[in-house]
Amino acid sequence: MSQQAFNQSEIAALAREKEDVVINQTLIARHKASVRLTHWLVAIFFFLATLTGFVLFTPFLFGLSGVFGGGAMTRFLHPWFSLGFVTAVLFLIRAWRGRMKMDAGDEEWRNNFGAYMRYEKELEQVGKYNAGQKMFFWAVTLGALSLLLSGIVMWFPTAFPYFMRAIAYWLHEITFIAFVVGIIYHIYMSTTAMPGTLRAMTRGTVTKDWAKWHHPRWYREITGDKK
Repeated sequence: MSQQAFNQSEIAALAREKEDVVINQTLIARHKASVRLTHWLVAIFFFLATLTGFVLFTPFLFGLSGVFGGGAMTRFLHPWFSLGFVTAVLFLIRAWRGRMKMDAGDEEWRNNFGAYMRYEKELEQVGKYNAGQKMFFWAVTLGALSLLLSGIVMWFPTAFPYFMRAIAYWLHEITFIAFVVGIIYHIYMSTTAMPGTLRAMTRGTVTKDWAKWHHPRWYREITGDKK
């Protein structure tokens, strides 16, 4: 793409339709609009399922049920919000599964994670997604499957024997707790720990400097800059 100057509306229009392309002297399109929309649908449905889940998880948070119209309505909405979450995850898998396969660059990231987090070491072989992002993606995929299967048993308890219901309750709660911890860490990594990351999911673009530091192999592939 030519290095002409674009105004903000033109940059936004390009980022809606394209990704993995240089926009101008400072910006690269990282995520097109359909991917960003799917990501935020995952986040929204997870947030709604979490709030309603908190009500069902402990009586200390029953007050949250007022947001959804009371305890009965909260119990009714929770599985539907959860199905929305799982459905959105399926679309995310469709969009990203090809990019989330482990490759040689992932070992470099794992071996230098501490130095990378402290901005002490510049990596060379990390592609569009690093090993941590890939592991988180597959953890979300497995977690969504765990919540779905255990949730079905809990939704229709009389259709399953007691031992399956007992396992389902434990599995659902453990997965739920792991998800909450993981999402908090995910938010921290995409904001405070790695400034400039969030804009990839809001505007669809990242700066060249950000790409060169965090995803150098992807940066070289997109820009043709071998330095």
